[in-house]
Amino acid sequence: MYQGLRQWFVLGALAAMLAVAVAAPAAESYTPDPSAPRAAVPEGYRWRPADIFPDKAAWEAELAAVSADIPKLKAFEGRLGESAAMLLDAQDATYATMLRLYKVYIYAQTLYDVDQGDNEHRTMQGRVQAVFPSFGEATSWMEPELLQIDPAVIRNFMAEEPELAKFGYYFSELWRQQEHTLSGPEERLMALTGNMRATAGDAHEALLGVDMEFPEIIGPKGEPVPLTVSGFSALRSNDNYLVRKQAADAFFGTLRGYENTFAVLLDGVVKSHIMTRDARGYESCLEAALSPDNISTDAYRMLIGTIRENLPRTMHRYVELRRKVLGLDGPLTFPNLYNAMLEGVEPEYTYDEARALIAEGLKPLGREYVALLKDGMDPASGWIDVYPNEDKRSGAYSNGALARDVHPYVLHNFDNSLDAVSTTAHEFGHALHSVYSSRSQPPVYAGYTTFLAEVASTCNEALLTNHLLDRYRNDVDMKLMLLNQRLESIRLTIFRQTLFADFELRFHEHAEAGNPLTAEFLNGLYADMIREYYGPGFALALDDPCEWMFIPHFYYDFYVFTYATGLTSGLALADEIDRKGETAARRYIDNMLKAGSSAPPLDILRNAGVDLETAAPIQAAMDMFAETVAEFDKLWTQKYGKKG
Repeated sequence: MYQGLRQWFVLGALAAMLAVAVAAPAAESYTPDPSAPRAAVPEGYRWRPADIFPDKAAWEAELAAVSADIPKLKAFEGRLGESAAMLLDAQDATYATMLRLYKVYIYAQTLYDVDQGDNEHRTMQGRVQAVFPSFGEATSWMEPELLQIDPAVIRNFMAEEPELAKFGYYFSELWRQQEHTLSGPEERLMALTGNMRATAGDAHEALLGVDMEFPEIIGPKGEPVPLTVSGFSALRSNDNYLVRKQAADAFFGTLRGYENTFAVLLDGVVKSHIMTRDARGYESCLEAALSPDNISTDAYRMLIGTIRENLPRTMHRYVELRRKVLGLDGPLTFPNLYNAMLEGVEPEYTYDEARALIAEGLKPLGREYVALLKDGMDPASGWIDVYPNEDKRSGAYSNGALARDVHPYVLHNFDNSLDAVSTTAHEFGHALHSVYSSRSQPPVYAGYTTFLAEVASTCNEALLTNHLLDRYRNDVDMKLMLLNQRLESIRLTIFRQTLFADFELRFHEHAEAGNPLTAEFLNGLYADMIREYYGPGFALALDDPCEWMFIPHFYYDFYVFTYATGLTSGLALADEIDRKGETAARRYIDNMLKAGSSAPPLDILRNAGVDLETAAPIQAAMDMFAETVAEFDKLWTQKYGKKG
């Protein structure tokens, strides 16, 4: 697939909003509620699809227009080698059409993702998705034709036409991948499979987010509490153990009832990856996923190997620390994994308080960055959809594909917790990465590769945590809470995501050996890996191995490992920025945030200050985690003594 389209589609295929003309309460008095109707959300805290198109009629008109214009790109077929001007016109027309296609796609997503039960918006999304294969078909001949032209001719064209020179890195990457690029007719067939390949992921999203019904649980005061996908993360970390246990048992127990369906969906995804491997001549599905971004499979395996080597001194000790602090006689279980180790310490934050706190914490990145950050976080900007509501997509994301011409779109489910504050900083790391890259690079490089996608976001989180630890350095309870938050951030983003990456690699290798992915195999593999990563002090309940069924990242083609490499890099960059100030911040902004995908991602990261071709940054993150476990243990023991 065309390089820019592939990058933008992976990084920008998520966005959402629905404008409802119903009176809503003021934000300052609003309590986030994932079961609330959309109309209950304060109107000023919803994002604005009207910034893309004023209404659905305008969207309909542009969808029809871009659909009609896509076939016109074939007029360039057979003519790319005629002249520099012809080649430039073909490239510019392709990217202009791509941007128009993204506008109609993201508009539909901004409607659908906040109300996934709305059939009209689902239909709008589907109609745009149906157009993508036609774009792929209309441009499928282009890269094979470029590869038939003598590279010396293209280099002469670039010397003749300065505007064409901006495609130099794109051409070099095309030549690097030449052996995996098919003929024009073959690329056309691959493009036509696009919608079919997306079916498993779309079905997973619809099944989990709309069709599945979870039972109510009993709240701490005996009240019924709805259990939803978007509300599960808050319930699994609730202060009340019985609430946490009910939520885990009911959630995973419900997933268990659909285990064969989830296994078939995942098997379908892997079969599509195997098809790509075989069609393009890669040795493995892993290589097929990483090679287009110029990432070696060794980097992926080095991450997993380094993390697994460090498990006894890191994650296993953290499990024992939680057992000690929570006073558990037996093993740690899932209902005691996500809750704060010190209850009643964590304050609540309104979204407006979160904005102020984040702006203060990210001051080391400089005035320009903070000014952009403040503008984006302000709900009046139209960038962000803040609060959860019924049928809204769970989690959070940033879609930056329109950052140059409109603005990023950030979906959130803010619940007044410290985790929600950290997630806000995280998502605006993505958003400002998109702003900087799209304003500094031509469209061909405006999107950043998946390997770099989680660096800016996790750097923001690390800077915020460093700021809070400094602010509360003399408050032992708050410091313990923040150290707990740092441990959880690293557990969730490095250890847990590496476990996911390891799991993803293993089930791919199982399928590539000719085996079907059954629920029995996947549950057994996941259970074994949980035991390996969390150690002998952790015990699984009957349905806990079903957790893999609700993870959407397994449908993204080896994307999940970038969370772990991203936080590893983010921690290193945040430390450098805190120590060296403006010099390090400018190096990071100029060499990474502004670079987009204009160079190999490992080179971009190295220029920003982190070399991920060695295990050193990963090992440094492991050392930080081990030191934080020891610091928490020391402070807690000094104040509260030993339990259990």
